[in-house]
Amino acid sequence: MQVTPERLVGSNPRISSLPEIFYMINEVIADPNSSFGDVAQVISNDTSLSLRLLRIVNSPFYNFPQKIDTITHAISIVGTEQLRDLALATSVLTKFDGISDPTLDMNSFWRHSLGCGVAARVLALQCRQPNAERFFLMGMIHDVGRLILFENLSEKASAILARESPDGPILIEREKKLIGFHHGEIGGALCRAWNLPTLLEHVITYHHNPEEAEDFFLETAILHLANIITKAMEHGNSGDTYIPPLDETVWNRIGLTPGHLSAIWKQVAIQFDESADVILVGC
Repeated sequence: MQVTPERLVGSNPRISSLPEIFYMINEVIADPNSSFGDVAQVISNDTSLSLRLLRIVNSPFYNFPQKIDTITHAISIVGTEQLRDLALATSVLTKFDGISDPTLDMNSFWRHSLGCGVAARVLALQCRQPNAERFFLMGMIHDVGRLILFENLSEKASAILARESPDGPILIEREKKLIGFHHGEIGGALCRAWNLPTLLEHVITYHHNPEEAEDFFLETAILHLANIITKAMEHGNSGDTYIPPLDETVWNRIGLTPGHLSAIWKQVAIQFDESADVILVGC
């Protein structure tokens, strides 16, 4: 039987569907008659999720001037969809906590994911994109296809890493040669299995090739650049040691200049250090 991204995702019941709490959150958010209190009640049913969200919104990651002590208060300030995206971005760590492979450093993997999420959020704010939290979510899950690959095809995943060299093909090219597809496509299949928005599916699938993202080029370009910035800043490692090439059309479309980079770099460095102490506890 031919291995496909869909089969890799579907063969693992532990990761092939979201926790029930997220379907409940999406349902109440989609209800035009629901209130902040209704959404807060659903989130509050999950004590660990509620505590994690309150810890994050009270951290320097947001730097709100006053303490937020209830989920209802958090929603009123951050927004319902934004808090939902933040909840999913942080919950994905526990979804994959059973993966163990000697060739993959999970702490380093999540540090890279967090760094990419922070960088994407900073870039999104710089580009005045709505709902910066969805970019944080993109960064946190952009490489989960690598984890699914390690969990299901560990020998091939390890072989792909072993073939890395500064003069050789980049990671996704080595993946395509050995298994016929790359980790972005596996991540896209996971987005479909989780019923996440098409935007997220395309951004995750094409974050190494933004020009293929069609209607979502700008969002994918932001994640593409965030990934490169995170690599350059050496915030963790998701498997590929070397910095991937920057797509020139990305730089031109985003509209940033070299003069923006210093401020962006500084903000990413500060926010990464602040959020790592809160989000990566126990990883």
